[in-house]
Amino acid sequence: MTDVPDATIEVDNPAEVLRNEDGVFEVTSPYGHIFQVMCRRGWKMSIRGISEPKHAGVPGRMLWRIRRLNRAAA
Repeated sequence: MTDVPDATIEVDNPAEVLRNEDGVFEVTSPYGHIFQVMCRRGWKMSIRGISEPKHAGVPGRMLWRIRRLNRAAA
């Protein structure tokens, strides 16, 4: 995962990408749901829904977007 704040990546499975990360991330589902995910290496992820879908229907590509909001304090 990128260490640059506000950089966005697209992935098939966000759990795989975030498994060994530290920090707070904004994760957007292919359907437009937005989640805040707090990750701590070696601990479980904390997931909180932020918004409902912004659009209806099925997207063309089933990719999730992940954007780092900040790094966890050491």
